[in-house]
Amino acid sequence: MEAAVSRPAPLFELQHTGATPVCWSYGMGAESTAGVVRTLLDPGFRPPELLEDLSNLIVMTAQTGDEWSSTADLVERHVLPLLRQYRVRMVEVARAGPAQRDGIVVLQDTRTPQRMHADPVEHGFFALSDEHRGNGVLPQLGGSRKCSSKAKGGPLDVWRAREVGSRPYVHAVGFSATEGNRIVGDAAVTLGGQRRAIYPIHAAGLSREDCRDYLHELFGVWWPKSCCRQCPFSGGKTGWPEQLARFQALPAEAAPHLADEYVTVALNKRSGLFGPGGTLREKLELGQATAVLALAEEAIAAADWALYRVRRCYSAPAAAWRAVEVVHRGDRLSATLLLAELADRLGRRPGLRHEGGHTRLWLAERHGDRYPQVEEFYVAAPAQVHDKAREGFDTRWRTCVGEDLLDLEDETAAALIDLTGTSAPTSAESSLFAATNTGPQ
Repeated sequence: MEAAVSRPAPLFELQHTGATPVCWSYGMGAESTAGVVRTLLDPGFRPPELLEDLSNLIVMTAQTGDEWSSTADLVERHVLPLLRQYRVRMVEVARAGPAQRDGIVVLQDTRTPQRMHADPVEHGFFALSDEHRGNGVLPQLGGSRKCSSKAKGGPLDVWRAREVGSRPYVHAVGFSATEGNRIVGDAAVTLGGQRRAIYPIHAAGLSREDCRDYLHELFGVWWPKSCCRQCPFSGGKTGWPEQLARFQALPAEAAPHLADEYVTVALNKRSGLFGPGGTLREKLELGQATAVLALAEEAIAAADWALYRVRRCYSAPAAAWRAVEVVHRGDRLSATLLLAELADRLGRRPGLRHEGGHTRLWLAERHGDRYPQVEEFYVAAPAQVHDKAREGFDTRWRTCVGEDLLDLEDETAAALIDLTGTSAPTSAESSLFAATNTGPQ
């Protein structure tokens, strides 16, 4: 899928000149903004492959769908006029859907960019938060920044491969002077010698603060960090004050992510946005971000709700396969009342516990440090998570649970039929569910 775009002349006419494409990855933050702007204004900063008229320069941006609108506004005000002035080709892309086969959306491909296209609803592309919302998860604090690779690196790679083909190209990345570790991993990606990565900001010895100072001197504004509104890396001592100010300034943009965290924590009480650093809600309450808290609570209360059945089979303390099923849909009151009625019908009131803003009915909990272990519970929350389980989940589940829990699952299914006319799959039926809902959890 591609948006209607105004394309420049065929690939910078480089097929005839033999010039090497120079691709600047532009994430809209301080470092890459300083790198792009200085490339335009300072000939001594340019790589030797760059032509004097900049005709072989491509500034490339991938939209995640969750960038703050204030960042896009700054780019439109200060960077795009320079790109137009120097007739530099700008390409802006995004994902068309959750799977690689869905392809990409080309939001613009032009030498006269007028605006950025950060809003996925307005511009028709798939947001990273859409994927997380449907799966009932948030970006993870640990690991290898897979969300960035998927939402930014993936669509940029697709576009570049299609446009550049097998030709060698220079890839400029805005890592700062303090990001040597990231450069080590990135520089190893050479695509068989086709890609030559350069790091102009790092090579110039510029820190993030140096880049901000440079941009402030040019434009009179303090350039913010580019990040998704739900970025887990924004909760540290240095990053949180800036992020909190954005939550306070743009509550309508921020509220959906607070609601997403509410649902995610319902399905996993250990899954707050900032991991061991706590939840987004806790930080916003401490920062007295009352407007966004109120908007999120209004959205949560007004949403369609579901009663979810959640199962996990653990092979180690932080290694689990998960299955999520919707067993009832209604409003908030009907879902929460059904949970209490189900506990009464099963005679399991002690298993109905209020924990961290959610009430869960526990059928099985983890105990001790021997694995494998399982947990199973019912919880009410807004109805935005799809039924999903990894392929083979039911087989693994049955090898980990005893007959007592299987009998209790059948009793629960029968109780739900009595209470609602619908049921969670019984222990005998759940294999159908597991076979038809696959994918990572």
